[in-house]
Amino acid sequence: MPGRHGFGGGRGGGRRRMFFLESSLLVLLLREPGYGYSLTNGLEEFGFQPDLLDASVIYRALRDLEAEGLVSDSWDESLGPPRRVYTITQEGRTTLAGWIESLRRNRKEIEVLEAACEAANKES
Repeated sequence: MPGRHGFGGGRGGGRRRMFFLESSLLVLLLREPGYGYSLTNGLEEFGFQPDLLDASVIYRALRDLEAEGLVSDSWDESLGPPRRVYTITQEGRTTLAGWIESLRRNRKEIEVLEAACEAANKES
C-alpha cells in the first residue's frame, strides 16, 4: 500500500528501516498481543538485535501505528506493575496484508533486475 509506510525515497534508508520495524511489529502482534519488552525480544526473529534496539524507537513506532489505527492498546495489571499491551486491529491486519503483497511484487521486480544484470555481465 502506498503512503507513509512505503519504501521511501532517497538513499538514507531511514524510512525503509522504520517500515521494516513497523511491519515486524505488526507480524508479532498478528500472532498475539504483546507489550514493549516482549515485542523487543520478538524482533530478533527479523534480524534486529534487542541489545542494540533503543526502546524509545520501538515505542515511537507503536505510537505511530496506534495513531494510524493499526494497533490498539490497553493496560494489563494482572502481573506486577501495569503494562501497556498492544493488539493489532482489523485495519492493521488489512494494511499488513497490503504491505506483504507490495513486498512480493518488489521481490519479483528485484529478481528480474538481478537476472538482467547477471545476463549482461556474462555478455560483457
